Amino acid sequence: AKVQALKAGYDEAILLSPQGHVSECSGENIFAVIDGTIITPPSSAGALEGITQSAVRRIAEDLGFDYVQGNILRSDLYTADEAFLSGTAAEVVPIRSVDDREIGDPGPLTRAIQEVPHATVSARVRRHSHGGCDDPRQGWRGIGHGHLSPSQGRRLRSRPVARDPGADSLQQT
Repeated sequence: AKVQALKAGYDEAILLSPQGHVSECSGENIFAVIDGTIITPPSSAGALEGITQSAVRRIAEDLGFDYVQGNILRSDLYTADEAFLSGTAAEVVPIRSVDDREIGDPGPLTRAIQEVPHATVSARVRRHSHGGCDDPRQGWRGIGHGHLSPSQGRRLRSRPVARDPGADSLQQT
């Protein structure tokens, strides 16, 4: 899915469950901000739980943001107020568009969540240390994309996937 997304001019692929729910990206967890609530897919949608995902949850809760795990449809991403990815290599990166539908510039919740790891790395905040950032002034490291500044974001393409009961990974359908 990732290779097909790159060939089609996208930065990442969004994996969908057989039921059509957003699961995750090829190497990151995905989050949508809808009506002021941060929503991330549950493991029942095929999402693997991540360390950075847990850090995002804690940061969101510490900042007083509503955070839930819930099913997300592809169309929810098209109309989301904000959306972003988190992962060990990507840290927190805004999503600028999905399937050529613009989400727009990173919003206030995405920026606030991005700021905590930046501040942690630069020793301004010690509570949320989970590392993974090069120079916080340069932006977060993107998988195969060099440095992505927090304002750049990514263009994504969604793809259906099915879970193979005998495997630990998702496979494209």
